[in-house]
Amino acid sequence: MRTGTPSPIVLFAWLALSSARAAEVEFNRDVRPILSDHCFRCHGPDSAQRKGELRLDLRDAAIARDAIIPGQPEASLIVQRIREHDPDAVMPPSDLHKPLSDSQRTTLEKWIAAGAPYQAHWAYVTPTKPTPPRTDIAPIDAFIAARLSTAGITPSPTADPATLLRRLSLDLIGLPPTPEEIATFVADPSEAAYERAVDRLLSSPHYGERMAVPWLDVVRYADTVGYHGDQNLHAFPYRDYVVDSFNADLPFDRFATEQLAGDLLPNPTPQQLTATAFLRLNMVTREGGAQDKEYLAKYAADRVRTFGTAFLGSTVGCAECHDHKYDPFQTRDFYRLAAFYSDLVQWGVYTDYAYTPNPDLVGFSNDHPFPPEIDVESPYLKARIDKLRAAIAERAKRALAEASDEERRKLATWSEARLGFVTAYADGFASGNQTVLEPAGRAPREDGAIVFEPGDPEKTRIEITPADRHLASIRFDLLPEGESGVLRQGNDAFFRFAFALRTMKDGKPEDAPLRVRRGEATDHQPRYYNGHEIRGIVGGWSLRVKDKQRGLSACFQFERPFELPDGASLVVTIEGNRARALRVRTSPFASCDPLAFDDLTPLRERITSPTPWNDPWTAAIGLRSSSFDLDAFQELVTLDRSLRECDGGLAKVVIAQPRAPRETRVLPRGDWQNESGEVVEPGVPSFLPQIQVTDGRRATRLDLATWLFAPENPLPSRVIVNRLWKQFFGNALSAVVDDLGLQGEAPSHPELLDWLACEFRDSGFRVKSIVKRIVMSETYRRASTRRLDLADIDPGNRLLASQNPRRLDAEFVRDNALAISGLLDSTLGGPPAMPWQPPRLYEHLQFPDRDYYPDRDERQWRRGLYAHWQRTFLHPMLANFDAPSREECSAARSLANTPQQALTLLNDDTFVEAAHAFAATLLSDSRLADDRARIDEALLRARGRSGDAAEHAILERTLSEARTRFQADEKARDAFLGIGLSRRTDRALDRTELAALAVVTRVILNLHECITRN
Repeated sequence: MRTGTPSPIVLFAWLALSSARAAEVEFNRDVRPILSDHCFRCHGPDSAQRKGELRLDLRDAAIARDAIIPGQPEASLIVQRIREHDPDAVMPPSDLHKPLSDSQRTTLEKWIAAGAPYQAHWAYVTPTKPTPPRTDIAPIDAFIAARLSTAGITPSPTADPATLLRRLSLDLIGLPPTPEEIATFVADPSEAAYERAVDRLLSSPHYGERMAVPWLDVVRYADTVGYHGDQNLHAFPYRDYVVDSFNADLPFDRFATEQLAGDLLPNPTPQQLTATAFLRLNMVTREGGAQDKEYLAKYAADRVRTFGTAFLGSTVGCAECHDHKYDPFQTRDFYRLAAFYSDLVQWGVYTDYAYTPNPDLVGFSNDHPFPPEIDVESPYLKARIDKLRAAIAERAKRALAEASDEERRKLATWSEARLGFVTAYADGFASGNQTVLEPAGRAPREDGAIVFEPGDPEKTRIEITPADRHLASIRFDLLPEGESGVLRQGNDAFFRFAFALRTMKDGKPEDAPLRVRRGEATDHQPRYYNGHEIRGIVGGWSLRVKDKQRGLSACFQFERPFELPDGASLVVTIEGNRARALRVRTSPFASCDPLAFDDLTPLRERITSPTPWNDPWTAAIGLRSSSFDLDAFQELVTLDRSLRECDGGLAKVVIAQPRAPRETRVLPRGDWQNESGEVVEPGVPSFLPQIQVTDGRRATRLDLATWLFAPENPLPSRVIVNRLWKQFFGNALSAVVDDLGLQGEAPSHPELLDWLACEFRDSGFRVKSIVKRIVMSETYRRASTRRLDLADIDPGNRLLASQNPRRLDAEFVRDNALAISGLLDSTLGGPPAMPWQPPRLYEHLQFPDRDYYPDRDERQWRRGLYAHWQRTFLHPMLANFDAPSREECSAARSLANTPQQALTLLNDDTFVEAAHAFAATLLSDSRLADDRARIDEALLRARGRSGDAAEHAILERTLSEARTRFQADEKARDAFLGIGLSRRTDRALDRTELAALAVVTRVILNLHECITRN
């Protein structure tokens, strides 16, 4: 019960005492964590779970129920219940298994005795820029120094120059410095030299790659959809957009706006539309039995959770089913946020009906698996096209230079015979004499096209006697006929093609199958092909047509050019044919440039020139078409396949497209089938500053983005700089980066966090500005040597007397090994790469069944950022080093230390191959005269410092033992060197020496220090 009003003397004494005690106990720091962890579950914001109508998160509500009587702890019910000895009456209840400690009880009593002052939660108060406690040092260092001084702690010294440069390089670009860069910096570790190094790394194109990785975790970027069949998703241009944005230092408010609402901007650019893939990276399904409405609810909830983590640093997902138990997020708030995304063109289940004509998709092609999608230019693919074309020309030029006189005569004879063909048929294809075997009696038109009626069977067989008996290519043209377009019926169709060579045997026709090539040499569907779906089938190929109105040309090349025997003909069987008009033509030519394969017109000018085969491109056409040089032919086939995959430099990407908003209701307990909930309009959490829409219109995603970075919004700036701090120190200022709410952690340096947030805002939300301030600080540059003297005082190094060493993230572990070895392909952007991974990993993937085909060119050595991200079967190397599957938003990775990691570094093909290349580099360096010099150089390259005597002794013994073993067992040696794509076979290198040194470099790449940033 409440006692009477105290006398003035008592009140004065109590006020004096409470002032002193208030300095001892602070609500946000000391009291709120106790209440949040032990009390708010039953007496917090969630009205549905509140017990006894008592609410402790609001002061007035607690006082009204006598739970707290300011200045009178003994009379306060909360104190009485936490001191209760009866297990049925004690609080928290014993069945919760969360008892208070004696010190926590004492803290609550002191707080109530001091008047029970409440404070607004620190994260929900708009930050104001505090004045640094010192002006003689940088602001960051001033705030850190003040805390260390209060604790009586002396900071660690600055790290040695080599360690510092390695730290800086790994933090800013995710790659180690070269020995030359280390030597230059060690020779001049001045402040000016350090700042030059910082500026150099911030200007590096690899800076964007390093900064992109944590953001891609947050936005759950992946190359597959996750649910059910986990099919591929067209998303990599978004990943490239993120990299480019960090490199260009795009203001973060604009970066966020383009991702949340790029489609709502005036005249959005392709880049701004690409940014909206952020809204499409949630998992989606094509499962036939799935419920459309259920999955639309799942997608909406995922977007709200991601938004909450990415920009609010809050666990808003708790409010999907009930009011948040700890933070002031209400269920209504959750669905008001979901309503912002109700204007997106989307399906709950992406089955084939998503391809039917739809007014929502006006202006976009329907031949995309997860519409809406657009085609955008890919700088990586365009550059790759140029590179491949140059390689084709160079290979043809070399083949001609190496050709014998007999081979030149063969080529000349072949070209003279083809000259008449290109003169007669300008585009390089001819119909020849054709007979329609099925349906019987159907005669081709004059142009070679066969016209079908709606009732005709969907199987066509055509016998062709080509105009030129030398065959290299075959082309199909599906031609528009009248208003009904390409197809006789329906909106899409599969066409299956099979090819056979027909000869006569005993007076009867006999067909022998022929194979053609389209896409990958291994006859699997290309991962990215800009056009209609191509699939390999036994004996031929299939083609899916999804557009009834648009004509289509599909060109195929026979596995090897051949000459039709006398009396033989070509038979083409087409099943599933629903074309209105179909024309089949053949050519004796195979293009050396599949991107221009539909038109071979340039052949005529080239072959009729005075010296046709002096032109490398014409020579390449001759090599591909006649194959007089089989080695060159096979290499050109591989280049041809790679060039075809580049799709003219275009790539698909999923995007957001607005439509009329759907109705959004609060779903009681998150039940998508329950339509009894309130209909809500878009809005932001009720306890935060509200969006002001003056003209009465419905708030949009663009309004949401503007609201995020308004000066009065307390959360986004804190959230972003807090995550950045974690990136450079291992721990964030508020340690739980995805929860700045009551269940998170109060900042170790609250004034510093607010100063950084305000500085970020005042800089125009420039990330590079904040990053430079952080890495230029003395705090960042301190040594990371463990401080035994602080083991009891500050075991987690939260006061930052020193730096925090940490293992590299998964992608950078791989990048590090490839960079050290010299294998790394540092090209930016482009489609997902396919690194080596264990065989049969995908054997349980279905809808469709598929296999994994690793890259067999320089793409094998691309950065981990670009590795194919299969959500349900993440690459084992990435998974072993704690990369998230990205099925959900992830703001912080765990950093485990497991045996699987050591086994990966020793046995994964990528790391074994890196060890080979590393050893070959060392053996090829004429400056390194003996084992000791090579080992010293290897250690320097791998970890930034040379080895000591003990390390050399171990590694030299390992080298000697490996030599002995491989000298006695050449089979084991060759098997070891045969791992990987590079297959180092330089005859200038002794294979036994190479294998033995590769054992040593393999050990070095496995060192803890090699994969740790100190």
